[in-house]
Amino acid sequence: MAVSKRLRYEILRRDSHTCRYCGATAPDAPLRVDHVTPVALGGTDEPSNLVTSCEPCNSGKTSTNPDAPLVADVAEKALHWADAMKQAAENLRQQQAPRDQYRDAFLAEWNRWHLGKDEDKKIPLPEDWKQAMDRFRVAGIPTWMWGDIVDAGMANQKVKPDNTFRYCCGIAWNKVTALQAEARRIVDGANADGEPPSALPAFIEAAKWIWRREACADLTAELEARLTASVTAAVEEDLDTDEIFKAIKYAAWFGTATVTEGLAQIYDHDRINAVMQWEYSWRDSCGNYPSTEETVAFESHRNELLKAGVSASTLAVASAVAAYSLSTVPYYGIGVEALKAAGINPKRQAAEGFWALAFVGTAARWPTADERRKFNAQLDRLTDDGGYLVFDANAAAVAAGAAQEADLYWNIPRNFSALLAATKPLTGGEN
Repeated sequence: MAVSKRLRYEILRRDSHTCRYCGATAPDAPLRVDHVTPVALGGTDEPSNLVTSCEPCNSGKTSTNPDAPLVADVAEKALHWADAMKQAAENLRQQQAPRDQYRDAFLAEWNRWHLGKDEDKKIPLPEDWKQAMDRFRVAGIPTWMWGDIVDAGMANQKVKPDNTFRYCCGIAWNKVTALQAEARRIVDGANADGEPPSALPAFIEAAKWIWRREACADLTAELEARLTASVTAAVEEDLDTDEIFKAIKYAAWFGTATVTEGLAQIYDHDRINAVMQWEYSWRDSCGNYPSTEETVAFESHRNELLKAGVSASTLAVASAVAAYSLSTVPYYGIGVEALKAAGINPKRQAAEGFWALAFVGTAARWPTADERRKFNAQLDRLTDDGGYLVFDANAAAVAAGAAQEADLYWNIPRNFSALLAATKPLTGGEN
């Protein structure tokens, strides 16, 4: 069984792009992924049997028995990885515990009620009720508040049983709004003499409580001092209240204790999730994961768009649309100014989008990376030549895509461009 592109990339990254036999590194030497125990001698495609090798070492090794220290070294790394995975699973289990406790607290309040006289017949809950509870937990609804919320929802006789949960959610979101307003009043308020808000200590205590709840551990003296100083600085800088609490949660999940570190984890988490979602959408579209080169190109565009101020939610939609059309450039639904700031030409992307849609409409597949390169070369040539309107360029792109080719010029002299040429004054002589 051949080693996948993804596994090759992970092996190269694990070995720091360095030959495990002689220490050669890229780009000084071409690197390969080599079987320590050759397949001819019973070697497998497991990561513990794969190493980075430069081309000379790989060619000279053939099917000889592997060097024992090297095998032990790779196997030891595999064991370390297994231990790390176990620890990661345990960390995730501990992180899940507060979520489960929160869900159970809501469910206990919900199950106090029943339909009619039959105490065993409970009000139905939708399939996504656990996810809804997770959102309310993050939003700040405390567990004790669910008793009042559920009682209010169940007591309303005008609400049908199937709609009771939705009605309770509406009450809960109103509570979230009220909690946020109160938190802002506490944080943003000031004394008459202009001194910092006296409620800051209470805000810091709330941040500590959030940290302890999310980390399932107590704060050391050092971590507590760092958290206090960080939250104080964030409040003084007028950072959004919700953003501070969210940053504290992420800081706790990753073993840190400052708002700055939490915000960095949020950014990394969003970035990794976005790339993974883009890769999964790409795979769903064509059955294969994108290449390393395509992934790097996508991350570059995504980072520039984030710098341009595009929100994570808008970028997620644009990335999914791009992945399903096998494109590395997210642009769908993003404003022209943000695209230009990120170095993306919106007119060019529109033309490529028209071409790709026409292509898949007749070929029942999206164009390949090589076909896209050829089409973009034609766009470059068209841009250099000039004298054509966007309308004709887009029309030519649609025609070329429908014909499953990259050539734009056989269709470009039509329609609006001819009118544009006719309106220009003649030069070079009198007529």
